[in-house]
Amino acid sequence: MRIFKTIAGLMATLAMSVFCVVLAEDGPLEYNRVTSSDIKWGPIPSMPKGTQTTLLHGNPGKPGLYTVRLKVPANSKMPVHSHPDERVRVIISGTYYSALGDKVDASKLLSFPPGTFSHVPPKVWQFAETRDEEVIFEITGIGPTGIDYLNPEDDPRKQK
Repeated sequence: MRIFKTIAGLMATLAMSVFCVVLAEDGPLEYNRVTSSDIKWGPIPSMPKGTQTTLLHGNPGKPGLYTVRLKVPANSKMPVHSHPDERVRVIISGTYYSALGDKVDASKLLSFPPGTFSHVPPKVWQFAETRDEEVIFEITGIGPTGIDYLNPEDDPRKQK
């Protein structure tokens, strides 16, 4: 019995060694480092007017891990919408208000003050708003991502 445990341990060590070599061969290990001065904000047509975004890691339109940061102006409303991917959100500044549901109901809005972490399930209807201050938050998910509006007329990409 002891010989089997020894062999199993050696095989596990060998497998981990091969895995580490394969990872090392993928390219040099480097940090993906983005400082505040590196951030370049740009408009995001799928969100309320004035919302800006920046890409921190990955590509949200392709399979794989991505992280984006959003800057949403004060007094913005996000109509009922959903996302195809599971994601996590961290509020950096301002207070964000959001709720799950297929009908906007202000009494259901929860406040997400700075520092709040939240998990957002995939394909669930939700709505949100900002109030008297700009809100900056970060989203990390596994792409590809997107946004679907319950009412197509609410989609800012279709408005003129």
